[in-house]
Amino acid sequence: MYNSEDENYKIMETVEEKELFIDCYFSLVGNYNFINCLNRFKNKKGFGIEDFGILFYYSFDEWDKYRCKENEVALIMDYPAAEEDTIGYMDFEQFYPYVYQRGQKYIQKHPEEKEEVSCLLKEIKESWGI
Repeated sequence: MYNSEDENYKIMETVEEKELFIDCYFSLVGNYNFINCLNRFKNKKGFGIEDFGILFYYSFDEWDKYRCKENEVALIMDYPAAEEDTIGYMDFEQFYPYVYQRGQKYIQKHPEEKEEVSCLLKEIKESWGI
């Protein structure tokens, strides 16, 4: 999902662009992959689906010019999902509320999984140092 040295990404600058990405991302993740996604996030491992991915620092090679910082996620949308390959960055404190909100929506639809999702959200928060 991440790029080689010769690729270039358009940078997501605005909060609105990032929020639109997050909405699309979690829609694609859906209910089927949601818990798997949270499990990967708690271990600071990326998770992608179709042309959308959220990557962490160790998802990149050390020389990658688009590598995010250790306390950030990289929001990546590749062509054809976007007109051109696009990347944005959010630190854990900025990104966690979106993950938490999606977790609450998931619990509303799947109350039988409330304990597992609540535990994963807590583990993510601890892992990310929030």
